[in-house]
Amino acid sequence: MATVRTASTLALELDAQPAGPLRSCQPASLRVEAAAASSGLGPATVLHPGVRVTLGEMAAEVDLAAPGPLLDWLQRSLDGSQASRSGAVVLSDANLVQRRRIAFERAWLSALTWPVLDAAAARMPFTLGLRWLAERVDDQPASGKAGPVAASKRKAMLTSNFRVQGLPFGGAAVLRVQLPDFMLQPPQDKPGILRDVRPQAGTVQLGELVLAIGARDADAARQWAQALVADGRVDLAEGVALQVEMLDASLKNLLATIRLDGCLLRGLDEDPLDSSSERLPGLALRFAVAAVGLKLAP
Repeated sequence: MATVRTASTLALELDAQPAGPLRSCQPASLRVEAAAASSGLGPATVLHPGVRVTLGEMAAEVDLAAPGPLLDWLQRSLDGSQASRSGAVVLSDANLVQRRRIAFERAWLSALTWPVLDAAAARMPFTLGLRWLAERVDDQPASGKAGPVAASKRKAMLTSNFRVQGLPFGGAAVLRVQLPDFMLQPPQDKPGILRDVRPQAGTVQLGELVLAIGARDADAARQWAQALVADGRVDLAEGVALQVEMLDASLKNLLATIRLDGCLLRGLDEDPLDSSSERLPGLALRFAVAAVGLKLAP
């Protein structure tokens, strides 16, 4: 059988270490705006025209295959450390010869988007969407030489192979999981040559966790939610700690764990009731999440 090779490959480096292949990458945009800086004192201030250059986000899609510098960056960002990284995106041709090298300095992860986990969506890869802001981005000379191929012997994660642990009514009938996206809101732009993205004044935001529950557990989930809000409030002490475990094709071996702490119920959405449908209705539970963690199995 002939070997099919793609026209190009993308790889990520972080702190001078290989961080794995990328599915895609969007280089940072550049915007030039007119700016004005004042000089002198008093009412006779003179304005001198100039320019203000702003860098946009870099973005990439990645299948997280193994522990390494990328996983460390994600973990530190998710736990609030907000560590900066310098690195590069390397574009190589079909012969793995480097053709372009986009270097970035002091980058902060600004967003992490998870794939939707769906038990009915077979063979879909577990692909993360990443965005980061860098203080400086430069094209560096490509080596023009073939670099090492980073191959992983670990089994690839698929979005259909998961289980949810920690629900008070059991999680055997969780059919779909929408994980809470991570977003870092950086401080406002400051005058200067490049954007100041240090997040001391920024805030971390986590999206909602949404669990679609099948008919088998729908009654138990509904009763739990109704009992939880019966007194007219949901206290912090009533939050639950959940885990989403990514499994191999046998659904027995653990590949990764996504930890969800402080999950507070924020809503319940019922499936429509339809007398012509052969499928029994389920429901969806919505949670606010205090913290998210990611760990790959050794």
